[in-house]
Amino acid sequence: MKKFEKLSRAKYDKKAPKYDRTIDGHYCARFKRKLVETISVSDGEKVLDVGCGNGTLIGWISQKAKIQAFGVDISAKMIDECRVRHPHIDFNVSLADSLPFGDNEFDVITMCCVLHHLDEPQKFFPEVKRVLKPGGRLIISDPWYPPPFKQFAEYVVFPIHNAGDNKLFTRTQFKNFFTENGFSVLNTYYRGDVQTIIGLAPSAPGMYSERP
Repeated sequence: MKKFEKLSRAKYDKKAPKYDRTIDGHYCARFKRKLVETISVSDGEKVLDVGCGNGTLIGWISQKAKIQAFGVDISAKMIDECRVRHPHIDFNVSLADSLPFGDNEFDVITMCCVLHHLDEPQKFFPEVKRVLKPGGRLIISDPWYPPPFKQFAEYVVFPIHNAGDNKLFTRTQFKNFFTENGFSVLNTYYRGDVQTIIGLAPSAPGMYSERP
């Protein structure tokens, strides 16, 4: 397990029982609400939330349709909270770039306020493409700040916070994660410090495309 993964697991194991009342919990709730407004799901679809925390986001999504809901998180204590709060959802402890699922399993995968915690975010996208069905949707929401606030967060706030936050991404970098891994960018949403992208996995093996 890498540096920021270890920090994230330790911090969120500690925060798990009271997460909704923490600064992190309040901050990320805005991102989750926006993602739920953005996402569209249908009855019978398999939906996975990566970095699910205490299960709030996947719980909200599961109220929109009769989906098959799953969640994974690096924190075992967070997963314990998930199982108490949402016994109808399947939760597992897992790293984001090593998911415990077979190929082409999911119709939709979400990730909220997690990408900037990953040591090697570029390894997440091939893994998520592996477990998505052809043409499946990937929806990611993550913080965005313009310079110099981005640099202040990375070099001052993150070290003080010490919760496994690694690096913030510009809008171009964020979009490139999708397009460089073969996802078509279906929609982008920007509201203040919230940036969200909906991408489509290739509809056939080896198919790479990007919408203008």
